[in-house]
Amino acid sequence: MCGFVGFSDISGGQEAARATAERMLAAVAHRGPDGSNWCHHRGMTFAHCALTFVDPDRGRQPFVSASGATALVLNGEIYNHEELRRELRAAGVRLRTAGDTEVLVELYELHGMKVLERVRGMYAFVLHDARTATTVLARDPMGKKPLYYTRVPGGIAFASELTALLRHPDAPRTPDVRALAGYLTLQAFCAPGSAVTDVHKVRPGSYLEHSGGRLREVEFWRPRLATDTRTPGVREAAARFDELFRAAVARRVTSTDRRLGVLLSGGLDSSAVAAVAQQLSPQRPVLTFSAGFEQHDFDESAHARSVARHLGTEHHVVRIGGRQLADVVESEYARADEPLADPSLLPTRIVCRTARQHVRGVLTGDGADELLLGYRYFQAERAIEMLLRLMPAPRLEALVRTLVRRLPARSGNLPVAAALGLLARGLRAAPEHRFYLSTAPFGPAELPGLLRPDAHAALAGHDPFAEVSRLLDGQPGLTGVQRSQLAVVAHFLRDVILTKTDRGGMRSALELRSPFLDLDLVEYGNALPTSLKLRRFTGKYLLRRVAADWLPTDIVRRTKLGFRAPLAALLRNELRPLLLDTLSSSALDRGGLFDARAVRLLTDDHLSGRRDTSRKLWALLTYQLWYQALPTHTPSPACLDLTEEPHRAP
Repeated sequence: MCGFVGFSDISGGQEAARATAERMLAAVAHRGPDGSNWCHHRGMTFAHCALTFVDPDRGRQPFVSASGATALVLNGEIYNHEELRRELRAAGVRLRTAGDTEVLVELYELHGMKVLERVRGMYAFVLHDARTATTVLARDPMGKKPLYYTRVPGGIAFASELTALLRHPDAPRTPDVRALAGYLTLQAFCAPGSAVTDVHKVRPGSYLEHSGGRLREVEFWRPRLATDTRTPGVREAAARFDELFRAAVARRVTSTDRRLGVLLSGGLDSSAVAAVAQQLSPQRPVLTFSAGFEQHDFDESAHARSVARHLGTEHHVVRIGGRQLADVVESEYARADEPLADPSLLPTRIVCRTARQHVRGVLTGDGADELLLGYRYFQAERAIEMLLRLMPAPRLEALVRTLVRRLPARSGNLPVAAALGLLARGLRAAPEHRFYLSTAPFGPAELPGLLRPDAHAALAGHDPFAEVSRLLDGQPGLTGVQRSQLAVVAHFLRDVILTKTDRGGMRSALELRSPFLDLDLVEYGNALPTSLKLRRFTGKYLLRRVAADWLPTDIVRRTKLGFRAPLAALLRNELRPLLLDTLSSSALDRGGLFDARAVRLLTDDHLSGRRDTSRKLWALLTYQLWYQALPTHTPSPACLDLTEEPHRAP
């Protein structure tokens, strides 16, 4: 784990380069409290701050290969580095450290970018190969670690966070209105775009080569779902899933000597992770952490305590009220890396802060719902798929809306009929769009009334679902549920969930590891037929079957609650002053993007109780806090002092 920055530096002025590197690295210093370093390597400057898990004394970065030809900075961890180390030694490579960074750079010198076929882990890395004058920026298949870049005079600049990249003197700083439109629908600034014009993210499962002033993108992995495959028996599939899941947890636990904890919500996914982690540590209780909300509808702490008692973990409950949630917004959101409209980031930050007092890494249950069709939306999508065979869409819409009106209102959970009602909003859309249209803070049709005319004019031809279409390209014959699954992976998992976990943890220098997103397990899950993931209307069927041997029956069978924050009440109470100030007409007029009258109507409706517009207001508030703090010129904050002697390659 770490934060890193870098840039092309063909002038060779090392003092100026060092000053720029210090200024940029200071913005990500929270990601790596274990020391920092920099290096100038044949026209490229790298800087790195470390959160160490393996060989902290000798595995310092930036790391230069034994030949001196390649310099590399890595954010993340290669979990199978010991296996790869043995291969390198068998090939005659003499290794100087016990770390995974050296393994990666030496494997690259042997195999080039085919190294990505061999490594298993979470990573974003940048390397410079002096033999070919090529810089490579790579990101793991699921996109667990962020990587931003932009063109600058003479080459490129890159960083682990947008805030760091914007401290480069030649970085652009103009908000991207087209990307903003995508954010208002998708809740995040989705790769390959960003909140700033001409700043981009490396796509998950891709790498970029910069050479001779040109950029070339190569996609080395993308999720593909089986459409015509032999259906294994349930026992066979469960046994294989069990084997791969145990291996995924073990890979993350045994790759380091550091003690790890588990973020335990009390739901099936994190409970299964905690169960296997505790089995791997029979002599010592695993540390588990959960959130306890003051509002009952959002609180799963009783379930988490039940699981902890059953497994014998050392459990910690973090009590969370409105004041604690508001404090996170008020103290951090103006300095956020990039706007993210997922309010579950708030309790995630609070739990991660507490966990960091005990460990420097935790396991999570993230990814199970996307991999194994656990969301209620997938059940609703299956129901819609079946019902559309029996009746036209307008009649189905009317039927579902009538049903939803008769249901009791519940703010914390999401019953399947309510999920059906949400999906019905996008019933006439393609299956891959319904999830987003049903949950969007603002649908595309709402943007003309929200944005000022000149801002909306910039959206001509904009398609927020372009990346979803790209991911589905070349995969014919998918069912509606499968198309919905790939769409959820495309943005909600990669750009919302994994952004939340990275930001929520790394702000406190806490690493989050997700066994369900192990590449071997993901590929096996993708190859399974839908019937082994969504059994009639029961999601995560294989996981429930396997976990029945580890967990209490009520945990295995219970309905997913979801990790949510009481947003509507928070905006009406603790965050009311901040909301009114940040979204005031004068503040919006200075920004020039949003129509102040439209925003005032949303604010008045919510604060008066006429209707709940909290998700819309949250998206606007989160963006405006970031926007108001966006530098319009090169900032000159306190620098991170890179006192280590720079390593100059021969």
